[in-house]
Amino acid sequence: MCRFVAYIGPPILAEDLLYKPPHSLIRAQTIRAEEMSVTVNGDGFGIGWYVPEIDNEPCVFRSIKPAWSDLNLRNLARKIYSPLIFA
Repeated sequence: MCRFVAYIGPPILAEDLLYKPPHSLIRAQTIRAEEMSVTVNGDGFGIGWYVPEIDNEPCVFRSIKPAWSDLNLRNLARKIYSPLIFA
């Protein structure tokens, strides 16, 4: 099942949206499978965000790895600070 999260508001770190909430997008990818004791099939992941002070074009990160195991995403999420995030 595909899951999405969208945020628009005061600038926040992507980490606060994707990793820190107890039912975050990253955790939601594995929690149901763990509850049911089934195999997790990981698919790719992407995130888009704007930094309007720098450019009106969106920034995009895509990966063929599952989000929960992508260290590049984790590192980026600690630095992405934006008023608009879609993942």
